[in-house]
Amino acid sequence: MKKFLLLLIFISGLSTSFSQNPQIQGDLMLCPWTNGTATVMNQTYDTYQWYYKYWFTSDNYVAISGADQASFTYDWYTYDQALLKVVVTLGTDTFESNEIQIDSYAWSSLIIVNEINETVSVDNFNGNFLLCQGGSFNNTINSPYNTNIQWYKDGLPIPGATTISYVITEPGNYYVEASPDFCPNSSSNNQGMSMVVEWDTNCTLSTNSPTALNNAITIYPNPVAHTLTLGITKNSIINSYSIIDASGKVLIQQKVLLSNNATIDVSNLSNGFYILKLESDSGEAIKKFIKE
Repeated sequence: MKKFLLLLIFISGLSTSFSQNPQIQGDLMLCPWTNGTATVMNQTYDTYQWYYKYWFTSDNYVAISGADQASFTYDWYTYDQALLKVVVTLGTDTFESNEIQIDSYAWSSLIIVNEINETVSVDNFNGNFLLCQGGSFNNTINSPYNTNIQWYKDGLPIPGATTISYVITEPGNYYVEASPDFCPNSSSNNQGMSMVVEWDTNCTLSTNSPTALNNAITIYPNPVAHTLTLGITKNSIINSYSIIDASGKVLIQQKVLLSNNATIDVSNLSNGFYILKLESDSGEAIKKFIKE
């Protein structure tokens, strides 16, 4: 009976000890240039000392200077990828909390996908877009930039241009600013790599010839992993072709005669969206493909 009572007393004391361990909760995912706060949730203690270490090292926990309250506010830059805990005292006893791990959102840079068509081309010398009078081309921001969107022309906001896509119809210097919805105050823009659009003085906009050539050519498979095959009607001969990436940069340019079932090796391209521009004596054709 005495052993049983001692066991009960031991278990009761152990349970009380565990119940007095601090339990902390906090902001685990931070946006760039923001702060988070961790707080002791279960009860009040006499003293507090917060500690941290980075989860990917074998270093010991380090006491955080001045972090001696029930709550601790931490910045995104210093404590990204850190483990936090708090050591407290209650009377003569010392207790240690659970750990929480701080992380931060990360996403790709802002990129604009330019939908090249028969009315616009890319100047191979300076990368500017050459637009036929009366033509247009659509431009779309990549994911996850889907909120607080504003397109600019010549340094000024374009009224009403606040969606992920914008159609350019005239010359100018264009860029866009946007944020992801999970970090709406963390905006990015492509002002340093803006899109310069000029009139193409060498083109006469006509939809008959380019459309006819487009209809005369098919490409497959799409998506493609290694080799792109061209299906070309007997009456059409391609004199040259270019492959343009999503930013408008010309990656491949070849002057070569292509006829039906000609192939183009794309195995060295990175995965993504591309434009295949085909030129013949009768005009140009624009085909889109995905490299996987």
